[in-house]
Amino acid sequence: MKFAINIFLYICITLLTLQNHLLLAGLVVLLFTFRCGAAWLLPLAFLLDGYFGAFSAVPMITIAACVWYVVSEFVRPQLLLQYESYGKAS
Repeated sequence: MKFAINIFLYICITLLTLQNHLLLAGLVVLLFTFRCGAAWLLPLAFLLDGYFGAFSAVPMITIAACVWYVVSEFVRPQLLLQYESYGKAS
């Protein structure tokens, strides 16, 4: 079931970006990153930039995904550690 939800979120990110609902896409990206990591967003960003023809200029979606990947790799372990330590009472 977890795999199906991750696939659904991935498709939602794609469709929301294509329909220019960037705020909703950003919220789904946050949820997707917390569930399975941001590494899967890099190929999606590359394909979306290719769809929009952004490689003749600056591929902003790919750059934003790379920056988000680096940020999430620093922040996600700290959030998970705080969540696990907060849930346990001493």
